[in-house]
Amino acid sequence: MRSMTGYGRSTTSDSKNGISVQFELASVNRKTLDSHLSAPREWAGFEQACKEWLRAGVERGRVNIQLKVEATESSSGALFWNQADMDASIHSLSQYAQKNGYPFEVSSELLLNLAKSLKESSTLPDWKEIEGTLKTAFDAALEDLNSMRTREGAALAKDLTDRLDELDGFRRHIEALASKTVEEHRDALLQRLKQLDLELDLEDERLLKELALFADRSDISEELTRLDAHLQQFREFIQAPQAVGRKMDFLCQEINRELNTTGSKSSQIEITRAVIDSKNALERIREQVQNIE
Repeated sequence: MRSMTGYGRSTTSDSKNGISVQFELASVNRKTLDSHLSAPREWAGFEQACKEWLRAGVERGRVNIQLKVEATESSSGALFWNQADMDASIHSLSQYAQKNGYPFEVSSELLLNLAKSLKESSTLPDWKEIEGTLKTAFDAALEDLNSMRTREGAALAKDLTDRLDELDGFRRHIEALASKTVEEHRDALLQRLKQLDLELDLEDERLLKELALFADRSDISEELTRLDAHLQQFREFIQAPQAVGRKMDFLCQEINRELNTTGSKSSQIEITRAVIDSKNALERIREQVQNIE
């Protein structure tokens, strides 16, 4: 079980092409898999390739992919830059300085800084030529991302297990209260009849029929059995290695349905209170489930 929140980063150098590649992946919760890529605009088709790489390791979440590609020093030690852009930049700086009355002198420091700043995307190779380097860097960043998502998932699993224990405690409390419902209703009915000076035999058919109807209307054994099954299945999902967020969300809906039915069938104030406490516990579980892949 993994969280949908995480961050991953990786940097790889390609000395053959004189570039450095850095991927940063940041993910947050989302019902489906959605991605946004920031990369050189000239690399047509690269976004689709990136999405396919992402789908191999992520099933749900909003993932922002930041790609930085920079020219590095070549094997001869020369910097990459575009000479025409260098000439145009120096000309523009000279005109700007002359127009505003600033002293202007072309120094070696200015040339070096300008050369470093002119690492235009036009100097970069086509992405297909360095696809292997890009894929290696992406996979490393994806592994780093999923490592954090797994750690976050372990923390969520611990919290969910504690909350399920709390919810199961309420279920067992309701079960204990429900076992005494018919008996308490019989005693209350006889007490009311006694207060009205009406004597009724415990074996009277009318009394037995009333108790039978009440027992049928207030029977919540099926709801409690299904609730127990849902909680057991929830625990199995917590241990599952695959994405289970959608399944957990569905189980939350089913648990809520059983609690609603239990509350509507019961006339005991203690059971009503336990149902309210259970729904509060379920809401806290539901909030955590929204972060699970």
